[in-house]
Amino acid sequence: MIMSRPPLVSETWGTVTTRMLAQDRWAARARYRDVDGRTRQIERIGRTKQKAEALLREAMRDRIKPLGDGELNPETRLADLAIVWWDEFSHTSRSNGTLRRYETVLDKYIVPNLGGWMIREASVSKLDRFVKQTARLNGYSNASIAVVLLTGMFAMAARHDAIEANPMKSVAPVEEPDHQVATFSLEDVAELREILARWDAGLDASGRRRGTDLADPVDFFLGTGCRPGEVFALMWEDVNFTIQPFTVDIHRTMAKNREGRWTVQNKTKTGGGRRLFLPTFVGKMLLRRRVESFSELVFPSSTLTPRIPDNFRLQWHMALKGTRFEGRVPKEFRSTVATALRDAIGLERAQHQLGHSTYATTEQSYLPRVVQVPDSTAILERFNVRGDSGPGLA
Repeated sequence: MIMSRPPLVSETWGTVTTRMLAQDRWAARARYRDVDGRTRQIERIGRTKQKAEALLREAMRDRIKPLGDGELNPETRLADLAIVWWDEFSHTSRSNGTLRRYETVLDKYIVPNLGGWMIREASVSKLDRFVKQTARLNGYSNASIAVVLLTGMFAMAARHDAIEANPMKSVAPVEEPDHQVATFSLEDVAELREILARWDAGLDASGRRRGTDLADPVDFFLGTGCRPGEVFALMWEDVNFTIQPFTVDIHRTMAKNREGRWTVQNKTKTGGGRRLFLPTFVGKMLLRRRVESFSELVFPSSTLTPRIPDNFRLQWHMALKGTRFEGRVPKEFRSTVATALRDAIGLERAQHQLGHSTYATTEQSYLPRVVQVPDSTAILERFNVRGDSGPGLA
């Protein structure tokens, strides 16, 4: 007879396990039984194995009683509110990558700095200062995510009558830093394609032909405007060679899971899929690869596994070192495609091609500002009410 494992005693934990996620990044995890009887997986990350274990044990020693419905009140600490809110939020339909990113901001910036506050102490002015300080010290992205998380937390507090109104609604928006969107010119594209093709055909330090495969994925970037993760999750079953022009269905992407490992995710960054028509030069490239392929993936790694975008970027930078393109990034192909479509056929087509849910994302993130504005002189000339060039004008 197989005996089932006895449950943990309330407010105790089981065996601590550790694993290395990356260089100088370790995770420690254990099963913890809370006072409500539920056993939960608790995990903490540190620079070393010992640090991760220490952070985990500290978290479990200080574990706060999970709060039930109606138990939030004005004296509840924000650390308690964060636990209750996250338990609800983490079960929504967000991607693993988004949840991992949000949890990092929650654990690294919000709880350490605000966790000791009671809900009633969280005034607009205090929260506004915190958001501005986070933006100044930790960057726009972390501050923007902190606003999203805090807004959700105080919305829950308001629903539980622990606060009259959500103070985050009056906090000033995070000011987005001005950034110049970079694109490649047609001359740049021609030179880049030649450089990458030579690199792929070249020999490495040991005299063997490189297996980098940079030129073909770049052609796919240029012909579709897809994200790198979408390109490296693409499978042959997604390509339709039976119609003209060929089409490709984009409905997967490479993404990191909650543990920080790259996996193929069966939805794109924005959740939906899209079917794209392929230009002739991309179609010919895919036909050639299909004949030569031994993988279900269109652009696999050298070991025929899903290619990790980080590795592609590393190889990209190696190939361009010492050229005039050193320091440029693959993301610029996406803005290049967006700009070309916007200028030729309009912003709406660019939005649909790139798979954005709104025009604003396409316009703000990927399109350089238009310096040459449309000719409006015929309208402005109406202000010349005297019918001449005026004094001092030729």
